[in-house]
Amino acid sequence: MGRLVAQPLLWFVVISLCIFILDDLMPEARDEIIVSDAQKDRIALLWKTQTGADASIQELDSLVDNWIQEEVLFREALRLGLDQDDSIVRRRLVQKLGFIAEAQMGSEPEISELESYYSQNIVNYTLPLRYSFRQLYFTDQVSAQAQLGQAKLGEDISSTGTTSMLNDAYAFRSELDIDATFGSGFSSQLIGLSVLEWQGPIKSSFGYHLVYVTNIHAEEAAPLNSVLDSVGSDYQQFQKMNARQRYVDALLDDYLIRYEGQ
Repeated sequence: MGRLVAQPLLWFVVISLCIFILDDLMPEARDEIIVSDAQKDRIALLWKTQTGADASIQELDSLVDNWIQEEVLFREALRLGLDQDDSIVRRRLVQKLGFIAEAQMGSEPEISELESYYSQNIVNYTLPLRYSFRQLYFTDQVSAQAQLGQAKLGEDISSTGTTSMLNDAYAFRSELDIDATFGSGFSSQLIGLSVLEWQGPIKSSFGYHLVYVTNIHAEEAAPLNSVLDSVGSDYQQFQKMNARQRYVDALLDDYLIRYEGQ
């Protein structure tokens, strides 16, 4: 019996069996989820933001229960590595961090900053060449040509033409605006037309037109006070992009970038 007790293999088997039994009897350690008052306040605030009303006691209890279930699922997903190599999760995390970086852009800009930004980006606030003109619409070229002949003889043809949904007159319209109304290429036919006389016929996607150009407005920069809201919005976006890039550049300083094969 003494020789049996002294056998190392026997003790190894006995100790292993004891460890197995104890491990089976002991409850598994579980992560702790703490629902703090601050977390409950955040849940309640989110509810009020979405609904416009304070959550009742029953609603808040339900919201907290939902948050706990979501937290459990979130932790289990991380434990299983479901966040790894997932492009959607990757983009969402990058987007969220980008929002944090953009929030560091600083306070509201001074008017001097907006003036400087406006001057440096004046091309974005320059109005293009624009036309003011009247038009007469005809369904066929022959009728349009006949009325043009009457106009050249000094006749008033302003009340002629076929009724349509088009306006009789347009003011300060850019080439882009004109093509959006009359069809692609219509604005190019206005180039070189004389002012204050009927000319044409000019073809559109609707038919034919006689055009009376009343004014051609050259390119000009819009005064700052007339586009101040747009400049302010553009400058805010510019500041966000700068803040984000500064944040990324600072992070890049902490990394060594290597390319495989180089």
